[in-house]
Amino acid sequence: MARQSSMRETRQRRVVYETVRETRTHPTADWIFEQVRGTLPKISLGTVYRNLAVLKAEGLVREVVGTDRRTRYEANIGPHAHFVCTACGEIRDLETIGPVDWRTQKELVGCEVIEQRLELLGLCAACQRRGRSRGTAMEA
Repeated sequence: MARQSSMRETRQRRVVYETVRETRTHPTADWIFEQVRGTLPKISLGTVYRNLAVLKAEGLVREVVGTDRRTRYEANIGPHAHFVCTACGEIRDLETIGPVDWRTQKELVGCEVIEQRLELLGLCAACQRRGRSRGTAMEA
């Protein structure tokens, strides 16, 4: 793991982190658990959740909530936006959309901004072709 961590790095934490880092999707903890079990068959779902919480606290992964309200994870912690398909639940990174200048809005709403997130909602190309409007989200 690249960043300096105050927590002890364990094999389990490293495998969980590498699993999140190596996927281009935004997986759920259940999906991560199934993948990690291939390497660490005795790992529990609770251990995966605990390690994801540590990785989030250390700033190595970020939580993203999909349209199905399930928490998903990503290791791309640099500034970027997301496109979320409201039909199939797919979440894509949008690297080309830069950060919004929120400083002018700060005085307007009288708050302190600590993080910025931008999500664009709509139908992905595949769902447009299928003519879907709203449906259940698929697993990552």
